[in-house]
Amino acid sequence: MRAVTLVLSFALSACVVEDVASVDMAPRAVAQNQTEIAFTSRLFNDIQGPSIAEDREYCGLLGIDDAGNYVATEPRRGRTATCLPPDPAFANFTVLASYHTHGSFNTEYFNEIPSFDDMRTDIEDGTDGYIATPGGRMWYIDARAQVARQICGLNCLIPDPKHRDDPDFPVQPTYTLDDLRDF
Repeated sequence: MRAVTLVLSFALSACVVEDVASVDMAPRAVAQNQTEIAFTSRLFNDIQGPSIAEDREYCGLLGIDDAGNYVATEPRRGRTATCLPPDPAFANFTVLASYHTHGSFNTEYFNEIPSFDDMRTDIEDGTDGYIATPGGRMWYIDARAQVARQICGLNCLIPDPKHRDDPDFPVQPTYTLDDLRDF
């Protein structure tokens, strides 16, 4: 029975990849820039402490308001490995990206990189995404290109003091959706 479940799971995940490959996204309202990255860094540094202490993901949406200021929804507290941001239709600003943390250091997860589901969800939602890791890394998911790019490395955001990089798993600067399927 386990073999059938694994085959079925693999077949279903392969279908998901084919589906997201054909998602038609509108162009981003504003190109990513250093002001957006700095805003996102400050946002993450405000929520990394609670996220790490509680071992919970925190998530939300960020974008620009009518005056051109960067804004974000209030962070939502999720679970250990999931968080559901608000529906973009109810944001009172132009949504540019989702954001979420990965909680505290945990050897059971590859939590220093975006997950396959992190990227797949952003692609399906038609929005880019930012991710903060326990090691203090910040990632950007370009949903249109289906690539996750490390914006800044180890300790550039507030890290979990318990974090240790796995010497057998060197973190790469970019990952594609296909790359992340293996984790």
